[in-house]
Amino acid sequence: MMRKDFPSPVSAVSTRVARGLAVFGVAVLGLTGAASAAALAAPAPAGHPPSAVTERGKIVGWHGGNAVIYPTAGFFGNPQVLAVGAIYPSGRFAVRLPARVPVDLLSKSSSQCATLRSSNPSALSTFTGDSLIFKRGVHIADTHSGSTPGIAAFTGFANGDTRSGFVYADRATRLTGFCQRTLSFGGRKVTFRQNFNLPLRKGWNRVAAFFSVPRPGRVVANLRLGSGHHEKWYLFVPPTMR
Repeated sequence: MMRKDFPSPVSAVSTRVARGLAVFGVAVLGLTGAASAAALAAPAPAGHPPSAVTERGKIVGWHGGNAVIYPTAGFFGNPQVLAVGAIYPSGRFAVRLPARVPVDLLSKSSSQCATLRSSNPSALSTFTGDSLIFKRGVHIADTHSGSTPGIAAFTGFANGDTRSGFVYADRATRLTGFCQRTLSFGGRKVTFRQNFNLPLRKGWNRVAAFFSVPRPGRVVANLRLGSGHHEKWYLFVPPTMR
């Protein structure tokens, strides 16, 4: 199992902006109480755009009481806060992703990675990243779903690992190609390659990355529609907060 020593891409999100939103979210949580939980978990009202999705989960080992969760978008760039929800003392949360993502959070595939291709050259898309957790206006940790704590935190990889998320597209398209980067793990250089073959509909699409380590120093992730098996939401502290 390899460990990486560089900041998670999502940790680059603007802390000042997120902290301001977190203060607002905590205030709302305190004022609405149980009503907030019901609203977050409620089904979409009639006429709501079909592309809206609600992310639900339970964070393993959560003992932080009430908190605020911010999903982010922009895995390949500077992640931005996408939505806001509540975490309850049980560790459960439900947060609705917007039916339509603002265009300034979207980009063409080639802008996200030069070797990523779209069957519709005009299509704009974005990948979700880690979710930020704030308590009393302070960023305390991140969370993500994965088959192991290491892959959820994007700090350790093994054959058979999975990590799930969403891709939003402003129109139907097929993303193909690959994206390859060099990562630093404990002073060692590791080649990380992502392979894409994703027929996306307009709106949100659930996607899972299936990992393999074909040889030391090389990690491969094949992205497919759907979700990984036996995944849980794990809590972790990003490297920039340590």
